Amino acid sequence: MKPTMYFLMNSIELERGGLTRASLKQASFFAELGYDTYMLTFNFNPKYPRIRKKLIEMNKVHKDVTILNMYEELEGNREPVLNDRRSKKVSIKDLTEGKAYDKREEYDAYRVYDNGLYTKYIALNKDGSLEFIDYFNENRYRTKRDTYDLWGNLKKVTYMDFPLNKPRQIIYYNNNGKAYLTQWNNPKNNKVQRLLLFNQDSSIKKTFVNDDVTHKVDWLTEVINRTANDKCVVISDTRSTDEVLINFEHPKAATIWRLHSSHLDEPFEVDSPITKAVKDGIENVDKFNAAVFLTEEQKQDVIRRIGNEAPYQVIPHYHENNNGKSIKKLVSKTKKNTKLGVVVSRLSTLKRIDNIIKAFHITVEKVPDAQLEIWGTGDQFETLEKLIIDLKLEKNVFMKGYTHTPDDIYQKGIFSALTSKKEGFALSVMESMYNKTPVISYDIKYGPNDMIVNNENGFIVENGNIEELSAKMTYMFENPQKTIEMGKNANDYIENHFSKDIYKEKWLEVVDFALKNKFQ
Repeated sequence: MKPTMYFLMNSIELERGGLTRASLKQASFFAELGYDTYMLTFNFNPKYPRIRKKLIEMNKVHKDVTILNMYEELEGNREPVLNDRRSKKVSIKDLTEGKAYDKREEYDAYRVYDNGLYTKYIALNKDGSLEFIDYFNENRYRTKRDTYDLWGNLKKVTYMDFPLNKPRQIIYYNNNGKAYLTQWNNPKNNKVQRLLLFNQDSSIKKTFVNDDVTHKVDWLTEVINRTANDKCVVISDTRSTDEVLINFEHPKAATIWRLHSSHLDEPFEVDSPITKAVKDGIENVDKFNAAVFLTEEQKQDVIRRIGNEAPYQVIPHYHENNNGKSIKKLVSKTKKNTKLGVVVSRLSTLKRIDNIIKAFHITVEKVPDAQLEIWGTGDQFETLEKLIIDLKLEKNVFMKGYTHTPDDIYQKGIFSALTSKKEGFALSVMESMYNKTPVISYDIKYGPNDMIVNNENGFIVENGNIEELSAKMTYMFENPQKTIEMGKNANDYIENHFSKDIYKEKWLEVVDFALKNKFQ
């Protein structure tokens, strides 16, 4: 009998980067093979009913993957809450109760005034349903926030620390208005001070002091307890769930630690400090029944640091297009725009997209009609827009926002670029190469060197060398036929080295390894 698969994710959203895409694909892979497959999420989000439905509609997750949420279950639901009815649209006139209000520019949000006194801030979802209401006192301190689900039920009340404007006490409610969880926070550091779980009769079920992990472990244990299968595999896919897996032990469950990112901190060299997010997992790696890396290089670097006593394994990503067809299927025949470079990335300082723009500025001096599209969202969006204006590149470089279809973007570009400070694998490189779009990448850890054969299917340039990056951009624009040939080589390389068949073989080996490590 196949084991039941559980993937731990702190949260799942529709607009996320490579890690979430890889995790959804990973879970979908097991569902396709006939495994009972679950993704367990630990964050509060009353929009999960819509997220589940949209992920399936967009072919981002297999229909047989069940996404469970801790807060939904703590509330009393034993099945995922379904998006089986229309959301409740609200009237801003009703919500303001005849008081004066003004609309916030570029947001579906409103400030409400009671005889001149600012009292409320009302935010609506895109579909016109109520998202939250903030309340203010006479000194304009925010006193609390009421958060609602898609159907207008009050789900959470957050009481704020006045000077810091941070949560002090949070109360979670079921649809009958009864509290099922109370949380106290230290507003200075946002750490949880106390958690109280309540029974249906409002009596206290459990109390946790200075502990934001045990109730998550308890929920995971409860989920495994009710599983009929006597063999389960629990995989921590995000670093925010590592502490849960470290503290979890169950006679029916083997555990796998799956690292999607680099373990290195600045300056991201082999002997650099271990980054804080990964440290717990690395230091407790011997507690897991398997520890899985994305590249052999990272595995060997970790072994050199901490020894070879842990059960290390390597499973790289694979790629298939959004319609769910096999990687063996040829990509669509979208004609390459030989004057267009593309970037699909989260817009953070870690990704150094500014380096790409600066390199492109040099290239435009030699190829004036060259264009660059940057797809993605993040906290650097406005900074990058300003850089484009400062360099007078408004007619050449375009910020396009988030895309749900990166394959379509890569297919039209002549090349893409990667300038990250570090990666766990660089999924965007694989996606680009699969779509016959060669990549110019900085020489970083980890991933690009596993896929890019320099001068054959792309370029590896010196880390941080903007002039060399620009030179390769210029070369690709000026030599489109050679670049297109590189793209064909890139697609061949991905199909031959990162196919779904290879992924399947490696995952089944790792699951078998973890089960033997647990049960034998």
